Amino acid sequence: MGLPAQGHAPAEELRVSCTRRAAGPTAPTALLAEAWEQFYLDVTRATAAARALAASGDTLEPWGWWHLAFARVRGSEPSAAAPALARAERGFAAAGDTRGLQLVQETEAIRLRREGRSSEALALQESVERGADGTRTAIDLFIAHNSRAITYRELGRVDDALRQFHAAHDAAEASGNPGARITALANLGGCHLDLYNLDDAREMSERAFAAARSAPSPSNLIVIATNLIVLHYAHGEPRRAREMAEFLVRHPEELPPNGLERGRTAIALGHLATGEIEQAIAWLERGTKGPMGDLEGVTFWTWLRTRCALAEGDAAGARALAEATLAERARKGLGDGPFDLMQLHRALADACERLGDAPAALACMRRAQELYEQLVGRSARARHVALQIGFDLARAQRERDLAVDSRRAAEADRQRLADLNAALERQIAENDKLHQQLVEQALRDPLTGLHNRRFLFEAAPGMIERARRQEEPLTVALLDLDHFKLLNDTYGHQAGDTVLKRFAALLTQTVRRSDVVCRHGGEEFVMLMSGLDGADTHAVLERMLEEFQRASGEFAGRRRLPSCSFSAGIAIFPTHGATLEQLLSRADRALYRAKQQGRSRIEQVPGTSFATLP
Repeated sequence: MGLPAQGHAPAEELRVSCTRRAAGPTAPTALLAEAWEQFYLDVTRATAAARALAASGDTLEPWGWWHLAFARVRGSEPSAAAPALARAERGFAAAGDTRGLQLVQETEAIRLRREGRSSEALALQESVERGADGTRTAIDLFIAHNSRAITYRELGRVDDALRQFHAAHDAAEASGNPGARITALANLGGCHLDLYNLDDAREMSERAFAAARSAPSPSNLIVIATNLIVLHYAHGEPRRAREMAEFLVRHPEELPPNGLERGRTAIALGHLATGEIEQAIAWLERGTKGPMGDLEGVTFWTWLRTRCALAEGDAAGARALAEATLAERARKGLGDGPFDLMQLHRALADACERLGDAPAALACMRRAQELYEQLVGRSARARHVALQIGFDLARAQRERDLAVDSRRAAEADRQRLADLNAALERQIAENDKLHQQLVEQALRDPLTGLHNRRFLFEAAPGMIERARRQEEPLTVALLDLDHFKLLNDTYGHQAGDTVLKRFAALLTQTVRRSDVVCRHGGEEFVMLMSGLDGADTHAVLERMLEEFQRASGEFAGRRRLPSCSFSAGIAIFPTHGATLEQLLSRADRALYRAKQQGRSRIEQVPGTSFATLP
């Protein structure tokens, strides 16, 4: 492989020499079994077994050096693994151990990646894959797939990473190694969380959490628990996020020595989710004021601290903190995690709005919406890839079964093949159905059930072209709920969500099947209605406004909602524009005029004013 030419460090020689004198009667085979059992469960126990095996003088000694290197390369100082890895390579080469040499190369690739050299790591991994022979076991395949998945993820190759994580999970299950199985499940759940596939991520993470507590596996447990806090928060389950944070605080004995420090930002999120601002701040600033870890952790830490500052009434401080972090990321040219960045832009938008900087607030909300749409697209893609992986696995199993069955009688083979083909057709039909469902999910707003902005820009060109051919008008109406921010601030976001869903239901009941209605973003909605002129559209919107103002109701089972209204701007094709962008721009101007003239109004381009409702 050609590892760096580094001598054996004196400190390492001393430790191994002392271990050799104190190793005792434990058989080398038992030490190796212990190292394999613990290498993904408890790094302290794995390291102790590896050090004793490296000092044993037995023919298995190279495996002790390899396990020692593997434990170090996954720790906080990957460069410290090089001397032990070199010793392992020399021992495996002398013994002609092909399997051991392949694992040395896999470990060197992990070391390169941990030192920020992901492209070099991938090149080495691909070289190992090309030269791999039949000596690799299921646990070796787990190490290889898991390492490749992380490398692909760091290089932005999301689909490849997801496929490798699934392959690692299959290999871990086949190996029966408890640490590998927990790690594979945890990593797969974490990958689906990154891709915003929250349902699958939560199911996998909860299974991994139970397994990590049972094993036990401290290093896995802290990672899984922090992921679950974020998952519960993203799922709209603040109490469950708080309970998971409380678990970490109450059970430090189940965590690695630095577990609470590693999980402090996620614990702060658990407190913030339930409105415990002082506790959240205390965890965010625990040990050192400011974030710890890489810049991805900085984004997570910053949006939590920004929310805390807003809760304390310090909008200026919140804005300064958020903008400083965004500037630092832009300066260093690093990629962003869409979920954390979306949350940061939303918090910054609230800070700008409280400071009266409406243009900045609008820009931040638009950026947050773009990131949300990215997350929705990622989620749909992740589900699709997961389904495809399952389909490929089922196909491979069917092919294997067919090869076995081919040894049977010809008639039995023909019947089995017919059954398998039928099953395959059913699976393909089911996959097509699920794919269509995923596409539909990607084009709908999850809160209101209406179509989203992406669908609007896909459907509108066809409607405009039909209106052009049939020489009939097409109305674009832009509707915005009045005083929605005040409603949220006064009654809470749950009340705001109730009003948004109620308004969406009214829109759905009002429009015709040929019309399009979508949530454009926040409290803004768009209606496309064919064959209606300005007066007809005004009449429709006036009836809606009257009905919406009359409506009231309860939320959270006890509180009454106030009467609500909306303002609207109308633009007509082809009078006011030939494209959706032009029509939306004109309608937006009319909406702005309606807001300026007192709200609860309907305005048409270029200046036709409709009556204000009482």
